[in-house]
Amino acid sequence: MTSPVYSVDAQCRDCYKCVRHCPVKAIRVENDHAAVTPQTCILCGRCVSVCGHSAKQVRDDLPRARALLRRCRTVHASLAPSFVSEFPGVRPAQLAAALHRLGFAGVHETAEGAELVSQEVAALLDRAETGLFLSTACPVAVELVTRYRPDFAAALTPVMPPMLAHAVQLKARFGADAHVVFIGPCIGKKRDADQSPALIHTALTFEELRRWLTVTGINPGDLPDAPGYARPGSGALYPLEGGMNQTLRAFLKRRDLDDALLTVSGLEHIAATLDTLDPRTATRPLFIELLACEGGCIAGPKITARNAIAAHLHVLDHARSAVARTPAPADIAQAWRPDPVDTPAFSAQQVAATLHLLGKYQKEDELNCGGCGYDSCRALAQAILQGVAEPQMCVSHMRQLAQKKTNALARALPYGLVIADAHLRIMECNERFAKLFGEALATAYEARPGLRDADLTRILPFPSLFKGVLDSGHEIIRKSVRLDGRIFSVTVFNVEPRAVVGALILDVTDTEERRQQLIEKSRTVIQNTTKTVQEIAYMLGKNSAQSELILNSVIDMFAAEDPDEPEDAR
Repeated sequence: MTSPVYSVDAQCRDCYKCVRHCPVKAIRVENDHAAVTPQTCILCGRCVSVCGHSAKQVRDDLPRARALLRRCRTVHASLAPSFVSEFPGVRPAQLAAALHRLGFAGVHETAEGAELVSQEVAALLDRAETGLFLSTACPVAVELVTRYRPDFAAALTPVMPPMLAHAVQLKARFGADAHVVFIGPCIGKKRDADQSPALIHTALTFEELRRWLTVTGINPGDLPDAPGYARPGSGALYPLEGGMNQTLRAFLKRRDLDDALLTVSGLEHIAATLDTLDPRTATRPLFIELLACEGGCIAGPKITARNAIAAHLHVLDHARSAVARTPAPADIAQAWRPDPVDTPAFSAQQVAATLHLLGKYQKEDELNCGGCGYDSCRALAQAILQGVAEPQMCVSHMRQLAQKKTNALARALPYGLVIADAHLRIMECNERFAKLFGEALATAYEARPGLRDADLTRILPFPSLFKGVLDSGHEIIRKSVRLDGRIFSVTVFNVEPRAVVGALILDVTDTEERRQQLIEKSRTVIQNTTKTVQEIAYMLGKNSAQSELILNSVIDMFAAEDPDEPEDAR
């Protein structure tokens, strides 16, 4: 089975946007293509959300769920409580009716499992005297702790997340052979399902459910309520920031812990909190509800973009209809072990050598612009050493390298080179161009290399060539221009049609003069040759006429009758 988040190389445009937004830099860039590394990914889904070319995608588990429903009748849906914000205007019983039509034998809210989790965590806090406790309801937050802050793994509460706890409840109620399909806003739940196949068969996102309803032509808003749909419990508050803590207060026996229940949402905020938190300083139990998504599950990666306030109010309205109940006891214990990501260490010399490859030789060269996606130049250098990044990801270095190449090429050209914008303001030129048009311009170039922003119309008396190319978009391959007794070969070309134009200019005066001299000499040779040929032809014609007369006279002489010729015998 593929990772829940994967890359499509053919659609990657090497923009490094996914690297910039990935909180743990679980992206490997190789051959200018960015790919998710499953071994380090925590499934927050940010790369999927920010990629405008769909190069980062979420595994489609809909075919697997549909195949299960075709072969099995005892399939139950566990519906994440954030569904009320995903389907505004649809009553919960209507959505349940739609799921029944898809083939589910039963539809239940995961909030039921959340209540059981709150009950177990409250009992744990009631018994505790001191210590730090971290929630485990959010799979992405758990991944962040176990893999990137393993020193806090022991603080994770030893209970299952609500999805798995609910699956335990459903199997206890409907039999061990019952299958459970979870439906919610989270990508991370897919990995939980992969790791607990005995409890969860498939985890679908709301996006997949919407697509399923569309292809089957089912509109939940048009359906009557499903009969016997159960009212939610207090776990319906879990999708909101602090929702778990509100549920915990309903189960806590100790009132002195009301102010010891805190909430931190957002992966960056969680990391910053753990960076500055020392569990040993807790003189009484301290519980922190961790949510990877700022705003809670109603802002999950596979939630349809909606107004956050409206989504919050929809969940609150649904939770107000909750009934107070005590979940039946169930074994939902789960041990969380640290699973640290292997991050190799590199020496200062190795990092310095890599920084030199990026053109950074001193501290001032480290711009830390973030264009590569990393927070600092040193972080990029370490990623290059680790083999997950490439030197060309450094935007400033590549820009400097391109400029150096351009400058070297401009210096080596036997032509004067000038680049101008649509207003004929110089963007760049080489020294040879400046020297073509007088000492004053050459001096100005020495004071300001490149002559940037200089008015080209004040330098060249033939701006019409440039304007013609800018207006038409057609290039002038080559044109000779005479100026003050000198002859220039001018080639005007498009850099960016109708926006940026360039020209190669060469002083061909000497060459042109030599060419004219050669032409004149060639003409003289041709004329002399022609005259000689004509004289030869005349002489040949005259001699030919005289020869003809002589030969004809000889013929006539020998053709006369001979008087000594004997007569015929009779």
